[in-house]
Amino acid sequence: MSTISRFGLFLMIALICKTSFANDAHSPVETAHSEAKASSSNNGDPFVGPASEAKKLYRRYKKATDKAITAIACVRSPSCIEPEDEVLRYSKEALRILQKLDELSAEGDIQANYYRGLIAYERGVYYDSQAEIITHPDFILTATVYRRYAKQQFLLAEKYLAVPAKEKNPYACQYLGNVYSSTILGAPRKDKATNYYYTAAIEFINQGNKIEGAKMYNAMKENANPADSRIVEVYAKLHNEEPIASWRKLPSDLVQKPASKKTQQH
Repeated sequence: MSTISRFGLFLMIALICKTSFANDAHSPVETAHSEAKASSSNNGDPFVGPASEAKKLYRRYKKATDKAITAIACVRSPSCIEPEDEVLRYSKEALRILQKLDELSAEGDIQANYYRGLIAYERGVYYDSQAEIITHPDFILTATVYRRYAKQQFLLAEKYLAVPAKEKNPYACQYLGNVYSSTILGAPRKDKATNYYYTAAIEFINQGNKIEGAKMYNAMKENANPADSRIVEVYAKLHNEEPIASWRKLPSDLVQKPASKKTQQH
């Protein structure tokens, strides 16, 4: 493969990525749901029932981007035998999926809003992590570009995740808490982050998921005074058990049977 053809391919990839970022940053779509996590790290499913179209699109997006990354790695290898247009094919597929999620979000699909916001959140985290590992002064401009992309993606995540968060979806609230507690959008908005972590914690606990609720409790402590009423309330819900109501029938093994009259006479 000639050096010129390789250079031309990378220019085309860069152009597609730039187009994708521009589409994300200026999309007029406003809207609506939630899974998480998250991020890819979530073990739970934010939506009950069979996978929706939005969730299927999210899975397809992840597969397309993974294949695009693999194709790029192959093109960079001298032993690569795969055609160069594989990179463009998978990149275009990922872009088409984003556009479809945008359309569903504009129609008021809460889950589409969640997954579109989740994609933006994951991309923002990725770009920010790439910027953090660049320390050489000759590559400061590259780090600046990564941070700019991270900010664009977090702004998108803020817009889309706000829809399921309004419905008190705990995963969406968790991600928004992460957005507002970070420095990607500027100075951390700790009180706003705490509010979202609080909502997420209460919803997780109400669902019986105390592990995730405890994680949100710890996140709250990093953003607010430990004596904050929201933190105190979550702590109480995590550690206090419901008392047995007086009107409930106690288990037979807990009830002390009265002694018989014959026994009392003896």
